[in-house]
Amino acid sequence: MSLVEFRQAAAQGAQAWGRDLTVWLHQHHKRVLAGVGGGLLLTSAAAFALAYEGPQAHPPAPTWVTVAVASTAPQQADQLSNADQVVYTTAHVRASDTVESLLRRLQVTDPQQLRQLSAQADLRSLVTGDPGRVVSAQVSNLGELQALQGRLPGLKPVAEGPKDARQWRELSVKATPQGWDVQTESRTVQAALRVASGTVKSTFFAAADEAGMPHSVASQLIDVFDTQINFRRNLRPGDRFNVVYRVYQAQGQTLADGRLVSAEFVNQGHDYKAVWFDAKGDAKASGYYAPNGDSLSRAFLLSPLPYDRITSGWGWRENPVMHFHEFHKGIDLAIPVGTPVKTIADGRVVYAGWGTGYGKYVKVEHPGGFATIYSHLSAFKVHVGEQVKQGEVVALSGNTGWSTGPHLYFQFFVHGTPVNPLDLAHYAPKGTPVPTGLRSEFLAQTAAPRRLLAVIDGNSPVVDAAAAAPKDARHG
Repeated sequence: MSLVEFRQAAAQGAQAWGRDLTVWLHQHHKRVLAGVGGGLLLTSAAAFALAYEGPQAHPPAPTWVTVAVASTAPQQADQLSNADQVVYTTAHVRASDTVESLLRRLQVTDPQQLRQLSAQADLRSLVTGDPGRVVSAQVSNLGELQALQGRLPGLKPVAEGPKDARQWRELSVKATPQGWDVQTESRTVQAALRVASGTVKSTFFAAADEAGMPHSVASQLIDVFDTQINFRRNLRPGDRFNVVYRVYQAQGQTLADGRLVSAEFVNQGHDYKAVWFDAKGDAKASGYYAPNGDSLSRAFLLSPLPYDRITSGWGWRENPVMHFHEFHKGIDLAIPVGTPVKTIADGRVVYAGWGTGYGKYVKVEHPGGFATIYSHLSAFKVHVGEQVKQGEVVALSGNTGWSTGPHLYFQFFVHGTPVNPLDLAHYAPKGTPVPTGLRSEFLAQTAAPRRLLAVIDGNSPVVDAAAAAPKDARHG
């Protein structure tokens, strides 16, 4: 601020102050007017004396300097506008994809490249199997592919490494002046363990979906406990399960779901547990066992069908076709025509043909004096004299013979005498426990899965399944 401006501001402030004092004095008595006026004069004089310091020197005149600078901005802008621009894109492989449809979603539009790449065998492998895999690409602003990376479908075991180790292959494609540089690189992925828990509200598969458990793992759980729990008839709301299973992951994605390594299922208050044991050097000893090493395998499956509904049970009834009273020596299981029918145990086919009333039927004899008959079939999958393994499909269900609707007539015999099929669990001998020489290896290998089951186990009261009566535990 210059001296002139400062003096003008000071004068204006003094004048305002004087006016304010005049108003105040007018409101009060005259005897104070003289004293206040004197003070005002003294204050104004002091302000002018302090503010005024004499004449001030003017600042020097500014000096201007002009420098010529060469600018390349226009040339740089032209170069940027003319340069190829690269777009980074990603897409998921779809089940219906072709090489061309995948590339077009990656913004590749060059017709010549689309023709060339569609003829590449490795590119065709990229769009087969395992939908959902991520493929990334670098594409120019002209729609030309510069580079591409993606995971090929499938996993392969590692030749020299742990049994649960797997390899996946990454495909890379690069455009070069000489043509396409296609490379495939194998990468090793170690398995990780994942857990899931659920409670049955309506069906088991609905509970598995709600728990986020893959269908392949849910199917394995059914296979493990199928000789102990009838998943078709005996599940109840409130039944619960805990599972530990392997997954194979890479690049933040689950590449595949692996084996169920331990599981627990609480059915109607009875607790069933299983752990997988991979016996080194003894393939026959590998399998699912109870945590204490007892075998879970049984000689018989509880049902020859994947699912069923009993429409006519064991005992006296009125024949639905002939309308006379008879003793029904088996059970009728309602099932659509064409459903696979499995033998409940190892054995030999002794008959596969037509029988009055039975329609098309198959009879299988099993070791130990047991036999089973599967009737009202639509087609045979075995022939007389053929050896069959437990769970092997022997026929397709139908509606042949004396039948009022599609169903399977299932019979079970012990030394030639028909027995209620719902009681066959009483006759199923237990399998072989972990061999004594492998017991230390079994306990060491299953320690982690058993600990995980203990961590995720619920607090609902349960009864040990081995201590429960077979009928109560298996048939409700």
